[in-house]
Amino acid sequence: MKIKTETILTVSKYLALLGAVGASILWGGQLVTLIASFINPDWAKRTYEVDLNLFSIREHSIGFYVYAMCLKITISVVKAWIWFVVFDLLSKLTIQTPFSMKVEKKLERIAYLLLGVWIVSNIFWKIYTYYLLDATGIRLATINSGDEYLFLAGIIYIISQIFKRGIEIQEENDLTV
Repeated sequence: MKIKTETILTVSKYLALLGAVGASILWGGQLVTLIASFINPDWAKRTYEVDLNLFSIREHSIGFYVYAMCLKITISVVKAWIWFVVFDLLSKLTIQTPFSMKVEKKLERIAYLLLGVWIVSNIFWKIYTYYLLDATGIRLATINSGDEYLFLAGIIYIISQIFKRGIEIQEENDLTV
């Protein structure tokens, strides 16, 4: 049983690394698209992960276009950061002592980063689309509802608090022995 758990954690660790690399490629592609759109807009329309709706905004207002791209890049950067923290968490996690302050702090950091993704993807994007519609008449679809990030942030924060309590109980047991 122990070998199976260690194998699952090792595979999960490398899957998290793969997710981090994939998310990094995504935000890197978005950043290249943003920069390329100022150098050669026609070429930028054919790059990786391009959103042609945002290019129509560029024709109306460079400021709105840059702000939208910055929001998308920010969301992608934070997602990559989450994957790297998950990889780091799985690297530091040991079967012998799963309840450690390092693990608890990583879980808490993941929860706060997920909350940050929700804030940017839900609140800031809605504010942006409101001002975009008001100024240019262009209606953009939302990136996503973002509610899943809020839900995951809450669950992971609760798990981090359970880990914190587990650490307290473990320390009490160490003192009584």
